[in-house]
Amino acid sequence: MNRLLGIMMVAMVVLACNSQSNNSNHGEQQQAAMDTAGMMTSEAEITYDTALVANKKDPVCRMPVRMGVHDTAHYKNEVLGFCSQECKTAFVAKPADYKLEMK
Repeated sequence: MNRLLGIMMVAMVVLACNSQSNNSNHGEQQQAAMDTAGMMTSEAEITYDTALVANKKDPVCRMPVRMGVHDTAHYKNEVLGFCSQECKTAFVAKPADYKLEMK
């Protein structure tokens, strides 16, 4: 029961973070490049080592960076990790609106 609840919570966090995308990025996501095996790939599949970022949680959606860092930004001499391009864009537009939780 606890395992199922944990899986459901992780799924909700991931879906909440991804729901912040806007329609202007939808076309870019559909134009993912074909790799040599003929499978679809996209930039969203790129992840960064969580040890390289200074924050514990994505400042926008509050997802723990241990769940995966898909984009980074420099802020006040630190490298911050974000779960998605959308979260990074929101943070960069108004960084004072978000609370940083550093390691």
